[in-house]
Amino acid sequence: MAAADVLILDDPANGRTAATVERTTHEAMNALAEAAAAAGRDFAATPLQERITLCERFLDEIDRQSESIAADITRQMGKPISQSRAEVRTMAARARFMMEAAEVALADKLLKSRRGLKRYIEKVPVGVVLDIAAWNYPLLTAVNVVVPALLAGNAVILKHSSRTPLCASHFADAFTRAGAPRGLVAAMVADHEVTAALIKRPEIGYVAFTGSVEGGRQISRAAAARFIDLGLELGGKDGAYVRADADLETAAKAIAEGAFYNAGQSCCAVERVYAHTGVYEELKERLVDEARAWVPGDPMAEDTRLGALARPGAGAFISGQLEEAQAGGAKVLAGGDQTQVRGKGRYF
Repeated sequence: MAAADVLILDDPANGRTAATVERTTHEAMNALAEAAAAAGRDFAATPLQERITLCERFLDEIDRQSESIAADITRQMGKPISQSRAEVRTMAARARFMMEAAEVALADKLLKSRRGLKRYIEKVPVGVVLDIAAWNYPLLTAVNVVVPALLAGNAVILKHSSRTPLCASHFADAFTRAGAPRGLVAAMVADHEVTAALIKRPEIGYVAFTGSVEGGRQISRAAAARFIDLGLELGGKDGAYVRADADLETAAKAIAEGAFYNAGQSCCAVERVYAHTGVYEELKERLVDEARAWVPGDPMAEDTRLGALARPGAGAFISGQLEEAQAGGAKVLAGGDQTQVRGKGRYF
């Protein structure tokens, strides 16, 4: 196998190889698209209850493999194992909610009769849904698309971030064990060129992407001639506001959790805080105390809350942000340095 055909992924906690995964070629991608379209045509005719039952069996398979799935998340992107386990549980809860909501959500919408005509909006499958999922919450960003797409009668191709490729395989394998038809849920590990080529194929009826703004632009360009719908979640810039009458102990804990959970690698992370002048100083002191309690540690340790940084350049990027802030008059009151745990890994 040529080196160019393989993705070698490092463990951000220690630098060791976390996974070696074969990349999907153009030929394999074409075969995936054709198989998914064939499976989707048959699956679209199945009753909704059969689709719900398939998703229930999928969750049973995920539950059986939950510990190995959580460990794979931690090894691939550095999330503390306790948080990875929580993501497995939350993924299952989201899937069950969507399964419960499916009958109402997918029902025909009746419109007011007019001139003797019965008018309604019918919801039909789009064919093959391509889900390009993010690495920071690799199960949650995927389940948000995979389960509703299947419940609506579509086939799914899941292309995960190159930081968490094993998670796509966990989805596809669990559905296969659950009895899904061949090709209905497929995983692929592909570069930008192969992914763009897949988007241009006629089998793809919808593309969902969670990731960067630049990634969204590239996907939009690839789909421009297709006139298909895109779902693009391209990050956030979330603020917290602490009022004069706030419970400051609760506020400080919640803000620290919101900022530092998953090492801050969340699109909904608290990225800035506004505080009423009457509580500013006390809140600042409480936040410093809270921040110092988030100590970098081995992500596989049960008591670690602050894990490793997933991407190799993340530490330098954060240092640049700190330097820019200090140049503008900010002061670093806690932490502020790239570091390692037991001489290994990338932490902050």
